[in-house]
Amino acid sequence: MRLPMKTMPFTCIATFAWMLFSLLGFSTPSSAESVGLYFDPATPQIAFAAGDVKAALEKRKHIVETRNLASLAQAGSGKKIVLALATDKAVASLLAAQGGKGAAGLGEQAYALRTTSIPDLSYWVLGGDANGAMYGGLQIAETISINGLSGNYDSQETPFLMYRGMKLNLPLDKRIPTYVGGWSSHSAREAIADVWDMTFWRTLIDQQARHRYNVLSTWVHHPFPALVRVRDYPNACLPNIQKYDGSTINLNHEQRVAFWRDVMTYAHGRGMKFYFFNWNIYVDYASTQYPALTKSPSNPTTIDYMYKSMWALLETYPELDGFGITSGDGMGSNKEENTQWTWNAMGKAVRDYLSENPSRRFNLIHRGVKTEPQTCDAIYAPIKAVTNATFNMSAKYAMAHMYSTPTPRWTGDIQSCAKLGLKTWLTFRNDDFFYLSWGDPQFVRDFMAGIPLKDTVVGMYIGIDGYNPSRARFFKNPALNGQLEVERRWYMEMLWGRISYNPGTSDDVFKGMLARRYPTVSAGDLFDAWTLASRSLPKVTELVMKDWSLDFHWYPEGCWSDPGRCGGFRTIDDVGGAKGGFAGQDVAKGSALCNIADSAAGKCGRKKSSYQLADEMEADARKAISLTNTLESGGNADLRVAINNVKQMAFLSAYYAHKIRGATYKKAGEKGKAREEMGRAYCWWMAYSRSMEDTYLADSFRNLAIAPDWKFADAAVLKEYADLGGVGIPDCNTIQQHD
Repeated sequence: MRLPMKTMPFTCIATFAWMLFSLLGFSTPSSAESVGLYFDPATPQIAFAAGDVKAALEKRKHIVETRNLASLAQAGSGKKIVLALATDKAVASLLAAQGGKGAAGLGEQAYALRTTSIPDLSYWVLGGDANGAMYGGLQIAETISINGLSGNYDSQETPFLMYRGMKLNLPLDKRIPTYVGGWSSHSAREAIADVWDMTFWRTLIDQQARHRYNVLSTWVHHPFPALVRVRDYPNACLPNIQKYDGSTINLNHEQRVAFWRDVMTYAHGRGMKFYFFNWNIYVDYASTQYPALTKSPSNPTTIDYMYKSMWALLETYPELDGFGITSGDGMGSNKEENTQWTWNAMGKAVRDYLSENPSRRFNLIHRGVKTEPQTCDAIYAPIKAVTNATFNMSAKYAMAHMYSTPTPRWTGDIQSCAKLGLKTWLTFRNDDFFYLSWGDPQFVRDFMAGIPLKDTVVGMYIGIDGYNPSRARFFKNPALNGQLEVERRWYMEMLWGRISYNPGTSDDVFKGMLARRYPTVSAGDLFDAWTLASRSLPKVTELVMKDWSLDFHWYPEGCWSDPGRCGGFRTIDDVGGAKGGFAGQDVAKGSALCNIADSAAGKCGRKKSSYQLADEMEADARKAISLTNTLESGGNADLRVAINNVKQMAFLSAYYAHKIRGATYKKAGEKGKAREEMGRAYCWWMAYSRSMEDTYLADSFRNLAIAPDWKFADAAVLKEYADLGGVGIPDCNTIQQHD
């Protein structure tokens, strides 16, 4: 007779649960299985990875016994995971004794993974250095979290780009803003509190280390008043931190120094270098205390103040790895004058300080804005004699739009650096996507493969000038606000970090990460939809970027440009230049596409025409929408945002597909077809803008404002249809049924 559940003995309940799991095809959790985890807790990078391994094992119901690496020789039977340096002779000897293959010759940040089965299953992470061991440990943790304690490892990875960085434009104080001063979007106003929050930095550093980033750079007009007390200019030191709302954060100079030293130390513990960058001749706040300080490059007082500020920076922050300089912003067009000023004001201070402190190592990066490598190489020659200093250049590799052609040809500075024997960093500027979280791994792989003269390239950093990426404050659902921007855009951030470390990282890795984060939907379908919806958007920019290379020229999320300089909404007109339209533009440097004018004239030859491009974009968008229609969020707010994000990109891609066709037809003199396409474009724009309006708050950015809401461009979109003879508002229901 069946017992009522409330009186069923515990053993029967356990047996019933086991039978149910078996009938449903689940394996029983190995809750009693122990795993030994061996590592050196004194090495912070390895200890961090070990923490992730432990968490992944415990989530899989294993009992984890953490042990010091020094006790490995006494390890008995039982499964184990070992995190160590490949040069550890004791570990290498034990690995060999248990049938494992060694990993000699691993370089910086590289790692090898090995599996042995004698006497029991064991995983070995062998790092070329502590950072390599950390990356290997993070890989093991990730695999366990997705697939459990299974698999047979015999592999190794080495970094493709040695340095993979973040470019964070963040204001330290209202009085010393980031680029551009006086501009204060919602994100800028709120970011100051985040900048002085250690939780913000720990969260950001931990996540980005898992994504294989290893450089953290913070960019400010003139950071010194928040960071140092300058000899002979003591009043230039901020008394506290002031926010945009007039309130203050009561941090004095000593507390601020302790804060930043903690941030830098924490970053080092995750394998990251830390840099500050400035925009040079600005003397924000300091000039209010000392009116003799001006933005004139011939002012000796300004040079003296900047020299002593840089000296104080090196003296105050022994953990600081380097500093970035921009020659040009706020200055004239004379390359020699600009570069000589940066040397006199900052470069010479670095040379002099390091000469007196030979144990201190420091890297100086000079950006190639209103200067050139030849000029910098000549003027900065004295720093080459300082053995504990390094000097690199930095180039805007894809100008402001990294999401364009994967083979940009803005390579003049890279080639010049190669000839001079200089190393260069590449700035990847994302002034394309502020709201949307883009994600096409193949584009990133192609982008990495397209980097020219790679032996000259030190690394890259990715970032935005248009807004300040601290914490999310875009969402209409308040429960989603407060997460870090790198968390909100975790998928996009992951793709660039992981693939710049190893372009061979397979799509299965990213599908696995999606499955772990969103277990209730098909990871394969979500991955495919995300890829398809993302794939078209860089092609739009590639088609028109020749003269729209800067951030104020083009903002694809809004089909917009700076209203004062470029006219605002981007139309299909055939006018060229900064205030022109789609049909008047040429393709990006390095593109194999055929521009709209030549496509309309049938002069593309073997190049892909804008008609073909539009067909591909529309097909990808429709497939992405079809796939997302099979995905249900099930009340998971994060998953709902992800699904909607894919749909929003697909809607926008479909809008641009019809707009590109409309522009081409109009240029070809086929007004009726152009009108029909712009009617369809209007319908897709409405789907896109209404979805964005439902999800996101409006905000202002450096070159534009989404104001007063996401309906900001509706009239301009409709006008394109009306200008071609369209009457009233297109019947989107009829169009959708016809399509």
